[in-house]
Amino acid sequence: MTSDERNHDGGAGGDGHSGAGESSGDARDGARLRQRSEAYLDGLFGAGAGRRHGAFLDRLESAPLRDTLHRYHLLEADTAHLSVEENYLLGLAVLCALRSFGPAAMFAKTLRHLGTPRARILEVVTRLSMWIGGVPAADAAAHVQKALREYEERGVASLDAWFPPPPRDAVPEDDG
Repeated sequence: MTSDERNHDGGAGGDGHSGAGESSGDARDGARLRQRSEAYLDGLFGAGAGRRHGAFLDRLESAPLRDTLHRYHLLEADTAHLSVEENYLLGLAVLCALRSFGPAAMFAKTLRHLGTPRARILEVVTRLSMWIGGVPAADAAAHVQKALREYEERGVASLDAWFPPPPRDAVPEDDG
């Protein structure tokens, strides 16, 4: 494995953790990783979105899995070979092929948020039929179309599952 490969997949285990206890350097690296991931998401979705998505990921009990997902955000941010839109279109196709319709719906909404035309998103699902068949692609299309309608109705608020509001105790009270 080259050093480049280790940098992209987080190490030999792919999760950025060797299985040993975390050192203070690992903790600092984890904090820096999260900070960079959150900054990328703020750039896509607006100020505070990264922190809210970090709170969503914090619901996962596995620290290595959380770190892996933060690393994916950094991989998405690297547009040397694929644009952010191309990355989400590719992800949408793969998630639909795997019948992971919840994440696929969120990817479709993200694409609309990024300005990708509805027709382009649906064309990806249509062309997926060449590899997975017409009936599974039609099933995927129904899920994606529903997600697109939700985005049309609610806008970025339709992505709220990924961006939960801060806990009530974190919101300052207005004495006024």
